[in-house]
Amino acid sequence: MIGLPATQRALVAESAKAPHQIKEIPVPVPADDELLIRIRYSGICHSDMGAYEGDWPAITKFPLIGGHEGAGEVVAIGKNVKDWQVGDNVGVKMRNNVCLSCEFCKKGFESNCPHIVNTGYGSPGTFQEYMTIRAIEAAKIPKGADLASVAPILCAGVTIYRAIKESNVHPGEILALTGAAGGLGSFGIQYAKARTSY
Repeated sequence: MIGLPATQRALVAESAKAPHQIKEIPVPVPADDELLIRIRYSGICHSDMGAYEGDWPAITKFPLIGGHEGAGEVVAIGKNVKDWQVGDNVGVKMRNNVCLSCEFCKKGFESNCPHIVNTGYGSPGTFQEYMTIRAIEAAKIPKGADLASVAPILCAGVTIYRAIKESNVHPGEILALTGAAGGLGSFGIQYAKARTSY
């Protein structure tokens, strides 16, 4: 890949609860259906701690490069990728590598796919300078968007947005949010206000 480094820095934990280390690792080459992303910003989620602690051994693969809230730019494109260009802003979310053919995927509930490999758990996450992601699962971010503000929305923000959208709440109706003092709840209050004020 012309103009890109051969190696990058990544924050790696060799095993559960092992000290994190900054290591030099190869920059991945995108597969035919993937984007190579230069990560500019990554949020840190409480779930990242659970992965690091080994709380989910069935889905966490060590050595671990965590992180699932990332925003950056496309720097290379697989040969079968359409609708993306080098330089496009892109977001990385947790729920990736789904089969797209099971009952859950077909109904729009990809997060329940039995074949899912979560970013930052079963596949390398956003705590590195470059990463690959299937183009079909990447989130397009508009030009000019503040990527530092977008990165954390790609976990808590989309989680609560989906819940509020599925609630089908309308202006004048009441929506109860439990835990409204945390990250999800704070986003939820803002989304609910925007959704019910039209």
